[in-house]
Amino acid sequence: MLSHSVLRTGLFLCKQDYGGIKCLTSVFLTRTTSALIGGDKQKTMDDLDGPSFLTSLYWLFGKGYFQTTHQMQIEHSKIYGPLWKSKYGPLVVVNVANADLIEQVLRQEGRHPIRTDMPHWRGYRKLRNHAYGPLTEMGVEWQRIRSILNPRMLKPKHVSSYTNAINGVVSDFIEKVAKLRTTKGNEVMVYDVAGELYKFAFEGICSVLFETRMGCLNDVVPEETQKFIFSVGEMFRLSPIVILFPKSLWPYLPFWKHFVAVWDHLFKVADELVQKKMTEIQEMVKHGQPVEGEYLTHLLISEQMSFTEVLGSITELLLAGVDTTSNTISWALYHLAREPEIQQKLYEEVISVCPGEKVPCSEDITRMPLLKAIIRETLRYSIFCISQLYCVINIFKGIVHPKIKSCLKFTRSSS
Repeated sequence: MLSHSVLRTGLFLCKQDYGGIKCLTSVFLTRTTSALIGGDKQKTMDDLDGPSFLTSLYWLFGKGYFQTTHQMQIEHSKIYGPLWKSKYGPLVVVNVANADLIEQVLRQEGRHPIRTDMPHWRGYRKLRNHAYGPLTEMGVEWQRIRSILNPRMLKPKHVSSYTNAINGVVSDFIEKVAKLRTTKGNEVMVYDVAGELYKFAFEGICSVLFETRMGCLNDVVPEETQKFIFSVGEMFRLSPIVILFPKSLWPYLPFWKHFVAVWDHLFKVADELVQKKMTEIQEMVKHGQPVEGEYLTHLLISEQMSFTEVLGSITELLLAGVDTTSNTISWALYHLAREPEIQQKLYEEVISVCPGEKVPCSEDITRMPLLKAIIRETLRYSIFCISQLYCVINIFKGIVHPKIKSCLKFTRSSS
């Protein structure tokens, strides 16, 4: 989808009027791309070649690249080289398709990276007075939120506490896949694996974030859960369409009300789940019981964030986790299918650590180096979804600073 193309891996400028950035960008391009572009002359935004807005629309819808935008990026890198400029309505995107340049951008990131504005997501939060989360907040406040959210999400000693919840989801998923193969695949085929992995990821993320099961892997998915899943999909589907139009036109767009409605439903369900957990905590305290729980419980009892902030962050973490998990597994399976020898070696490693019916724990994963290597190589090689959005230029009173502010999108090609 276009959202995965425009937002996947970079920072874009949200206005056509980039004024002073012309000369600022030239400093970055000259220092880092002289071998790629050639010459010593400073380059500006105007020097970058690339498709116009109409040409981009033609590639997306005329040539049919809307669902395979990563292939479009590969083709554009062949036409325009390692750096090119694309236009999507009011957005101007500078694409980067060279490993050395990408490394240069990542190494210039500061403590408080300036992320893309995401005006349509932020606009909804302003409309409904919701707090920004890790995907929409910026600067010092972004750092504060991340410092609260990260420890329980990233540190191994805390992540290991989610083992039982995740193993429960994995076991249910394996049973469902086996049942689908038996009942609908003639004992051979499982159709729509990507769709099943999406539901698996949704269930897994909810079991960690909300500490509850949603029923995504049931034979019959609960109606409210199905609507929740649908709302996430619709939000991602409408996001790249809304952002093509100026903010002043959003209230008059026929799909703006639907965009707001699906966001409303996402926050409604998240609010109900957080409120339910708060009630459980209050009951424990009321009866003098120790408060036990995992991610959401910790956020609520630590009182480092207000209820509104917890709600905003939990909702965005859900959105960030579903696509990343399901797409990573999908691509890993794809690559393993193309490399049967590696697939066999991975199988042998796993059964050597967890023979028979043994269910793996976090300690077992540390004894599977090939598994880790395959996941890392999959993440390096394949394209998944939205990732970090980086800014490498600072503009302050028209002065060029060492950290240059640019508008960059990273593109991975087959090379």
